[in-house]
Amino acid sequence: MKIPGRKKLIPPVIIQTLKTHPVIIALIALVVIFSSLYPERFLTPLNFKTILRQFVTLTLFALGPSIVVVTGSLDLSYVGIWMLGGILVWLLMPILGMFSILVIPLLGLATGLLIGVIQVKAKIPSFILTLGLLATYAGLTATLSGGYPRHVRGYEFITARLIPYIPTAFLWSIPIIIAAVFIIKRTKIGTYLYAIGSNEEGARLAGINVDKYKILAFTISGLFTGIGSIILFQHLGGATPVNLNLNNVVGPLVAIVLGGTPLIGGSGGPQRTILGALTFTVLYRGLLLSLLHPQAIQLIVGLLLIVSIVVGTRGLKGVTIT
Repeated sequence: MKIPGRKKLIPPVIIQTLKTHPVIIALIALVVIFSSLYPERFLTPLNFKTILRQFVTLTLFALGPSIVVVTGSLDLSYVGIWMLGGILVWLLMPILGMFSILVIPLLGLATGLLIGVIQVKAKIPSFILTLGLLATYAGLTATLSGGYPRHVRGYEFITARLIPYIPTAFLWSIPIIIAAVFIIKRTKIGTYLYAIGSNEEGARLAGINVDKYKILAFTISGLFTGIGSIILFQHLGGATPVNLNLNNVVGPLVAIVLGGTPLIGGSGGPQRTILGALTFTVLYRGLLLSLLHPQAIQLIVGLLLIVSIVVGTRGLKGVTIT
């Protein structure tokens, strides 16, 4: 029996938010579970700082590609841009000095534009194209570095501590996140990218220059990856590895899909990737604290990616764009 005037325990706006972003429920559940199981290790300032550090890494890798995924394509070049960009900084440092760091966003911009043009003109599947480019960039990095990681000094100010237990890289990432969300949610570009992902042929018939905006999506993705890689370069030690680590490739993909951006496109975007990155980071930290074998953790991460893709593909078709 409904009592007149009785206030609802949960405001409708919260219920709608949870329905639209179910990953929030998973995030809350994970925090509660790990806080209960490992209170002396999970609920500590050090663990909080570590979660933020890993969140920054995932987010800055995944932010640009999540814009491409909205169109129904895929961009796996992010790790390659970070690796090759880092070794180019090392090579150019004696010539350009501190300005050599700007080569990374320029590389990202050029890479995104190149991928977009090739994908549109040659009709090569974006997965194959960007995976091939990732392998090429990794090979170039190993060749140019001589097979050894090359450290660069002089950019320590990027991650110099400003607030205790808050990584400075996290503070730098905030305006980048805001810019990505603004583009996808508040501009004509974002509207057109959603339209292309929902129905590419329909968007073409509606007068949208599909090829132009797909190229633009890859270019924006590369630019965001390049800008983010400036922060990641110092955030991850002032050097880039010479060997490709698949965990760096898989993690951002999990964040994108787990956050609610289906690989078929048409919905989701950076605003959901942020939630996915935070949820995945909390899960990963909790698994590490559980002292599971690293191979078992990799198995769980792989299964999580598969399940997220299946659920996202089946459950997000026709969902209102958010």
